[in-house]
Amino acid sequence: MRNTQYELIALDMDGTLLDSGQRITPRAKAAVREILARGKQVVFATGRCRPQLEEYLECFPQMRYLICENGACVCDLKTGEDLFRRALPPQEVLSIMTAVEKEDVLATFFIGNRSFMDRRTFSRLAEFGLESYSAVFEKSAVWVEDLFSFYRDRPLEVEKIGLFFPAGERKKPDGWKERARACAGVLERIRPLPVTLAVSASGNLEITGQDVNKGTGLKLLCGLLGLPLAAAAAVGDGENDRELLRMAGLAVAMENASASLKAVAAVTVPDCDHDGAAVAMERYML
Repeated sequence: MRNTQYELIALDMDGTLLDSGQRITPRAKAAVREILARGKQVVFATGRCRPQLEEYLECFPQMRYLICENGACVCDLKTGEDLFRRALPPQEVLSIMTAVEKEDVLATFFIGNRSFMDRRTFSRLAEFGLESYSAVFEKSAVWVEDLFSFYRDRPLEVEKIGLFFPAGERKKPDGWKERARACAGVLERIRPLPVTLAVSASGNLEITGQDVNKGTGLKLLCGLLGLPLAAAAAVGDGENDRELLRMAGLAVAMENASASLKAVAAVTVPDCDHDGAAVAMERYML
């Protein structure tokens, strides 16, 4: 599978292309730039929305396409056009709100490729294990006084919902178990809805429309480009990468991925702090 027919590589961001400090290493940057210079495609396939990616996109002006919000939006970065955008039906958004309203949960709604968040939660990011994202949220989020009230007053199109649960006291042995229990309870209430659910390794939920995931985004993009899926490689580490890896001609898992995701992959590369994404690009695209 080394240096073969792949014309496009789809890269997850957090835990894959980004190291644990949310940086793209010089080696990975060089690989992305060389692939693009050869006329092949490098595509970020991420749960983030576009404003949360601007500092990374600035590094690669030749990059043309983006799969974001777990596949709910596929963008043409050159024209600014959304090639695909699928929102959750309003009744499903309201049902999800009802399912979590009595829980201690931090919610983010992705509306028009922007992240909308509740202003009162910003001071509590550390409680939800999100302190490393504070600069990203502060810079890119649209802050409202009460997110659920905001939506009820303005039922705008929501492409994705993220639900974060308290991380628990880190010195407390059962802290992470408490988060898992809270997540499981909400998951059971939401599971009957016609939506796509992904549970992150840290025990949070990502919700998109029915049959909307990174894999469907990759399939749509390859169709528009006239590329067979066999010519696409994909690299990921999380549960929301499962369908992406299944759809691609070459599925690559990071060493920091779960055992269940590695079982989907054809190959495994080093973890995100040891340039695994760069290894995948060099091995299969260059």
